[in-house]
Amino acid sequence: MNALGVYIHVPFCKSKCAYCDFYSLAHRDPAGYADALIRQIKSKRSAFHGKFVDSIFIGGGTPSLLPPEDIADVIDALRSYADVTKNAEITIEANPGTLDSARLSAYRTAGVNRLSIGLQSADDEELFMLSRIHTKKEFEQSFMLARVEGFDNINVDIMYALPFQTLEKITRTLEFVADISPEHVSFYGLKIEENTPFGRHPNIDHTLPDEDTQVKMYINSCKFFEALGLKQYEISNFARSGRECRHNLKYWQNLDFIGFGPGAHSMVDMRMYSYKRDLSLFMADPTNEAALLDDDYEMSVRAAAVQYVMLAMRTTRGVNKSEYFSRFGVDFEKKYGAAIAPYVEKKLMATDGESYHLTRRGMLVSNMILSDLLDFEEK
Repeated sequence: MNALGVYIHVPFCKSKCAYCDFYSLAHRDPAGYADALIRQIKSKRSAFHGKFVDSIFIGGGTPSLLPPEDIADVIDALRSYADVTKNAEITIEANPGTLDSARLSAYRTAGVNRLSIGLQSADDEELFMLSRIHTKKEFEQSFMLARVEGFDNINVDIMYALPFQTLEKITRTLEFVADISPEHVSFYGLKIEENTPFGRHPNIDHTLPDEDTQVKMYINSCKFFEALGLKQYEISNFARSGRECRHNLKYWQNLDFIGFGPGAHSMVDMRMYSYKRDLSLFMADPTNEAALLDDDYEMSVRAAAVQYVMLAMRTTRGVNKSEYFSRFGVDFEKKYGAAIAPYVEKKLMATDGESYHLTRRGMLVSNMILSDLLDFEEK
């Protein structure tokens, strides 16, 4: 049997953040959404045959806007139609402005054993500028409530390179994170997306820290996290030993996962597909696969090999030569050696003899390096 990750998309938010390009809708009633998800899960139950589910990730949007009994019903449905392992990692994303003791307790009872809470910044002015609905104090209260309710695996999301952000401000956020001591941190540089309030702001680029400051923010923060015992295992992710996000590792290792809900993506048995970002269409009939499908195609072995390289290079482990040969029957060094050599020489990539990986400075220009590798593949 093969392992399978499950992603559940919940596209509801209290309000839309100024930087967010994920499929989410503000001020929409989530009534009936869990039932629609369960109907879709049931209609896709054949996809679980011969597989076991060892990770479930409920993301959004703001999943914690759903009543906790809805979350429990969705997890129960997965257990009914799939072989969910006893030690499966079950994560739910949550906004500090939507959590309380009763909700957290209900999550624990339902089997949720990992929380991902969006801090983004420990500076209230920055939170307001990002359109977040919580304050630093509200985040701290939510985090401590989660500890009281028994959660011992919590991720904290942080953003850097924000408008008007300084090294001093990001340092204060890092010190706050050190005080609360999470098991995992996701640390993302702000990306200006076109169809967002930030993207439509005519002068947004002039408000961002300069390139040298952004480099210092990233390098200094990486060192700070590791000093706390949070080891980097992917460009933007740091964890205590054994607390790496098992679900997200499936993406970076090019392993199978199946998604449910509008906008969700899947990769199962070399087939990649996604659903339209259309809540109304989904609610009308979540079992109408033909109407819901957006992209849908079978991956060739070559395409899978390219995707493996693009994703694995995001991790500190990088591309393992033996694993690459075992999966694709190709010698990695013979195929990519000429493309990789200049980056190794510039110390943007390194090898331990078994794997090739980006160095920390290489991670800062990962998009350029991966683009070059993709161009090399296509020649």
